[in-house]
Amino acid sequence: MKITEAQIRRYFNNECDTQERQAIGDYFIRHPEVLKKYLTEQSWENFEARQALPKEISKKLLSAIRTNTYELQRRRIISRNWAAAAAILLFITGGLWYTQSNEPEPVKSLTATEPAIALAPVRYQRRFNSTNKTLSLVLEDSSLVQLSPNSELIYPQPFLHDKRSIVLKGEARFDVAKDQARPFTVYAGQLATTALGTVFSISAFEGENIRVHLLSGKVRVDAGSSLMARGIKSTVLLPGQQLQLNGLQQMVITDVKEKIRRIPMPVPAKTKTQTDSQLMVFHNESLESIFNRLAEHFKTNIQFRPEQLAGMTFTGKFDPEKESLLEFIQTIGLLNNLSAVNENGIIQVTVQ
Repeated sequence: MKITEAQIRRYFNNECDTQERQAIGDYFIRHPEVLKKYLTEQSWENFEARQALPKEISKKLLSAIRTNTYELQRRRIISRNWAAAAAILLFITGGLWYTQSNEPEPVKSLTATEPAIALAPVRYQRRFNSTNKTLSLVLEDSSLVQLSPNSELIYPQPFLHDKRSIVLKGEARFDVAKDQARPFTVYAGQLATTALGTVFSISAFEGENIRVHLLSGKVRVDAGSSLMARGIKSTVLLPGQQLQLNGLQQMVITDVKEKIRRIPMPVPAKTKTQTDSQLMVFHNESLESIFNRLAEHFKTNIQFRPEQLAGMTFTGKFDPEKESLLEFIQTIGLLNNLSAVNENGIIQVTVQ
């Protein structure tokens, strides 16, 4: 989708529909230099959250952004360029879309009326590797990052309470610390890679193909709106697999044996399940069928409401030697906004 000046004006005037707003948000994430043109220091001060956002949260965010700093060899006060990066992270980490107020409230009146809100200032880290060697970083959650030369990370310090979000330009390898309550997501180009605890690498240099290589564990790769419009859906990578997005917006998965499988456009596919010992492989199978098969195969009670799973399918593998049955079902839940808990030996699957 080509983004025009008129669409951007509608975006900041809060006149876009949901699809257009998402497309422009994705565009700003891919092209932060464009967003900078619209975020001068004064216009950034004039941003306020939409009315749908709780008032107390919007004030906290505005206050925090005004006091943001970042570290790159030394700590500095927030700059005009960094405001653009902070805006991108807010789009991502908070799921918020900001509109510019015609009659902005002065900064002093906001800070003067909020003495009771004790929110620690959010500090953003910007780490750029200007050397010719890989830079090793340890994040506050104990995740390890190997940042390649000429590559950059932007992330809140510390992470938010419910998610760990990072913007990557260039290439990095991530060894993610496990934290079931806070998914770890790396945004690079048009792809968002989410992991709960795993090792993977991403290459997203400007003008080159985007590559996501899973070394161990499991990750979910989500496509931006322009890719979703082409029918490309979320994908779960298995260890040893590499996903590549080329300039023609074609997505390819390569396994360790270098066998190529293109992700097809949505077409009716035959349902097939293969079981080799305990390993189970699912191909475009409905979740209702998968849960029934798992319950029968592992003699476990899995409870769900079939009508809530209508139209949901999954393609992937389950290896009991690498993860528990509950963890596998929770992985499927991540892709379909479902939750799964074990209550007295019964796995309950519900819509979030």
